[in-house]
Amino acid sequence: MTFTPEQFVASSIVKYGKLNEYIQEKLVSDFSAIKGNMLMAEGLKNYIKENLETLKAKQKIEILDIGPAIGALSTLFTLQALNEFGLMEKAQIHLFDVSAKVIEQTLNCKFFFPDSIIDPKLKNPIHQKLRQAKGEVGSAENLPWKNEKFDIVLAGFLFCCVHDSVKPSIAKEMQRVAKKSGFIGIAETLEKKTFSSPISAKLLEKLFKDAKIAFKSGKSKDEAYIICMEK
Repeated sequence: MTFTPEQFVASSIVKYGKLNEYIQEKLVSDFSAIKGNMLMAEGLKNYIKENLETLKAKQKIEILDIGPAIGALSTLFTLQALNEFGLMEKAQIHLFDVSAKVIEQTLNCKFFFPDSIIDPKLKNPIHQKLRQAKGEVGSAENLPWKNEKFDIVLAGFLFCCVHDSVKPSIAKEMQRVAKKSGFIGIAETLEKKTFSSPISAKLLEKLFKDAKIAFKSGKSKDEAYIICMEK
């Protein structure tokens, strides 16, 4: 079933303890969250290298993180990757989640900063970017943005938390709002104990007919895998 906001908070946040310790406790108990985001960041770096001049010429790099959870770990890795190329200042972050609590906690930086995997020197500039970010609450089946709005679209462990019946609609929406030649990054898991509806990489790829695979990683026995695409 698709989580309601109340179910999402109860299942994905409260079970890990205090809200501001969500990332800290999740990273200790769920290595797939770290590995998936690290792999997705590697795919993003490849994309940045190949499109560096185009990205440098942009006034803003519009980034959408769908289902970020408290702390928006996928966004943190993205900002760190952009910083390596001198592009973090151009980033405009948009967070979209079914839970208002997720948006509130993240925009106000009320979470443990994972300085073991994100450069602690970037804590202040990343916090500044999050405080300047825009947050929206709603269902990923209907994203409230025009076509081709975003340069980078992220979904870290989103598809494993929604019913199979809505996965095609979410994939379609992600492709709709991504710009031509834009980046779509997805980190997923096949682990069934924690997540309600895991999906294989092969099936997920079939949902993204308007995008080409640029980078993917993960073996059939791995708990986490990633697919990075260009529209």
